[in-house]
Amino acid sequence: MNIPDAHAHTLRARTGGYLLISALLAMAMLMLLVTAYMFTSLNSPRTSRANADSLAGFMAAEGGLNMRAALIRSKFVNFERPSGGSVTDPSKCASGSGDFQCVTYPIGGRNVATFVYETTKKDAAGNLVETGTVAPGETYAGLSFQQYAYRVVGSAVKDNLTEANVEMEFQSRLVPLFQFAAFYTDDLEINPGAPMTLNGRVHTNKDLYLAPVQSLNITGQTTAGGAIRRVRKDDGSCNSSAGLTLSGQPGPGCFSNPVSDVQLAAYKGQVKSQQAALTVPKLDSLAPDRSGSGRSEMWSKADVRVVMNPTSKSVTVQRADGSIDTGATATLNTCGAISASSSFYDSREETSINMMDVDQAKLMACIQNNKVFTAQDGKVLSMADTSGGGLALHFSFDPEPTGANANKYAVRIRNGATLGPAGGPAPKGLSIATNQPLYVQGSYNATNSVPASLMGDTINVLSNAWVDGVKTAAYIPPATSTEIHAAFLGGTDSTATGNYNGGLENYPRLHENWAAVPLTYVGSFVSLGTPTKARGNWKKAKYSAPNRIWSYDTQFNSADKLPPLTPRFVYLRQLFFARDY
Repeated sequence: MNIPDAHAHTLRARTGGYLLISALLAMAMLMLLVTAYMFTSLNSPRTSRANADSLAGFMAAEGGLNMRAALIRSKFVNFERPSGGSVTDPSKCASGSGDFQCVTYPIGGRNVATFVYETTKKDAAGNLVETGTVAPGETYAGLSFQQYAYRVVGSAVKDNLTEANVEMEFQSRLVPLFQFAAFYTDDLEINPGAPMTLNGRVHTNKDLYLAPVQSLNITGQTTAGGAIRRVRKDDGSCNSSAGLTLSGQPGPGCFSNPVSDVQLAAYKGQVKSQQAALTVPKLDSLAPDRSGSGRSEMWSKADVRVVMNPTSKSVTVQRADGSIDTGATATLNTCGAISASSSFYDSREETSINMMDVDQAKLMACIQNNKVFTAQDGKVLSMADTSGGGLALHFSFDPEPTGANANKYAVRIRNGATLGPAGGPAPKGLSIATNQPLYVQGSYNATNSVPASLMGDTINVLSNAWVDGVKTAAYIPPATSTEIHAAFLGGTDSTATGNYNGGLENYPRLHENWAAVPLTYVGSFVSLGTPTKARGNWKKAKYSAPNRIWSYDTQFNSADKLPPLTPRFVYLRQLFFARDY
């Protein structure tokens, strides 16, 4: 069909108009893009700088926060608690004091202001303390703990402008060590010659060696900071016919060295290796600490401190600062509870031992009947004292035996079958500590037992039949049946190639011919490293093994049934971390 010329002219005009409008719109869009590009180009450096400053501010604030949190953590690592006045408002930093005061750190060209305040819940008496059990799913699930909660705040300021604020809240949990059947800070070796069952948890901060001669059954959770190995440490051997059971399941086979992650997975979290080392006190924390610089609560928080002069054999009762309690000293010296002897021969140390002999029953009667011994709070001591879980006693020598004489002095506890005065009441609990080798002679806490612990440089057990002056380098006296209910804490030797330390089965040092005589033990074995006093290695010991009827004291699973001054490991748990920058 033909289109008239006039109509065609109109169509061309309209089309040209559309094109002009489209071109104008395109130019406008182009101008907008150019303008946006120029704006972005001009502001990009500013934005980048702002983002960089903000990120740097956050990193500085986080650094200051971590530095401050580390200071609080160090208090618990040293078995102290933070003290001072808390700050909850940065504008009131001047009101803070002690461990809670405001501290400013210069980090990355910024001033990072930090402060701390306690968020621990209060009990009915207003004490800042929380207790509980570790929740299921966590490594140490089921253990009782005491915990304190803190919030740390950090703010990064540059040119009077706050660039970032960060907050962190964490709990510091203190978990009693006597909740383990065996707890070692160094390598732990369990290679019993006779069948053995450990009815509780086992932990070492280092490697665990399991190579029983007959059978070994560990019923509780087993954890190691290092590897778990199915060989002996001293010679690499293993008896393939011996049975090993861990948490109700057969253990890995001999010569699994180390036991692999695939093998451990079969135990569903009940057997673990490569766990974080737990922070515990050192063995020297048992030593007298008159200046307070050593942070030894075994000394500072003891109810009674008995000190003997190694030369004159005179005995005093001292306060925490080393001053003499004259009234208590005079009374103690009339009670006949403390004496000295030198007729004990220790074949492992190859020397005669100068003993501070403690008659347990006479000492408890002396405390109960005379009303002159006072606790830290100034209250008169008696068997009814329940502060801290009962009574804590510390024994030491002053001046301290050193050098060639370091292994020639010790403390011995006798007459302790019942932990109370003869015919009198028993304490709620009792702990005995010394930085010297500790000997327990005869049955201990076997009748109407209470929570108890024996802590020393090493732990030595003598039977009910022991008589001084009988044992010689050539003669080993016979033992009789003996029963002990108490947690043990001390030092154990280290194994070197060809030189076995005796393993857990020889944790208590023995000195008699037991010849399968029963040694009944209910408690917990804690080793805090190598001894600082006793030097004789296991190969020198002259004894024969008892019939070991040993078990973990399950009452220790309850926090209110632990011995006084039970040592603890520190277990930190972060609750949240928040940032604003």
